Amino acid sequence: MENNINNSEINLEQGAKTAQKDKFNFPVPGHSLTDTPKSKPWDNPPNTTNPDEAVEIVINKVEDSPDTKEHFLRMMAGGVTVEEIVNTIGLGGFTEGEWSPDVAELIKPALAVYFVGLAIKNKVPVIVFDSSELKEENRMVSKSDTLKMMKEKNPREFENVKASMMAKNKASMQPQVEEQEQGFIDMEVS
Repeated sequence: MENNINNSEINLEQGAKTAQKDKFNFPVPGHSLTDTPKSKPWDNPPNTTNPDEAVEIVINKVEDSPDTKEHFLRMMAGGVTVEEIVNTIGLGGFTEGEWSPDVAELIKPALAVYFVGLAIKNKVPVIVFDSSELKEENRMVSKSDTLKMMKEKNPREFENVKASMMAKNKASMQPQVEEQEQGFIDMEVS
């Protein structure tokens, strides 16, 4: 039996090495349609379709197993966000056939509240969302990016803005030119 395991591990390693070399080593589109129907857990009807029941199942699994609870607390203490934990639970439950993708999305807020409460109750520092992603999403579009987009998408308005900017630049440059032409000796002292 050990030889089979070792051989399969070697084959997996060789397959991984081959996959890195061969860019075309992947299933063709439609390959999943040739599999035996209902052979995967997500191909069958889910075990529960009620989001409340799904939340209860997850909470009971965590509460009934001290090791599982400690695992999640250690993950949160290590900096894993509640969002990541909840997303993983939702996807895992779907792939195991526990619930549908819709239920997976619906249970996320309730599970997030549960895990935040669990962390607070056990005095574990908790990060709900990855703030670096939020900063990236909410950053302002720069002026130069706006002008580039405007030039491509709305050229008429771009030309108007360009003419306006050039007029402002000429107006702001004109007094400086006059001061330079006046000379140092002719300047008035105030």
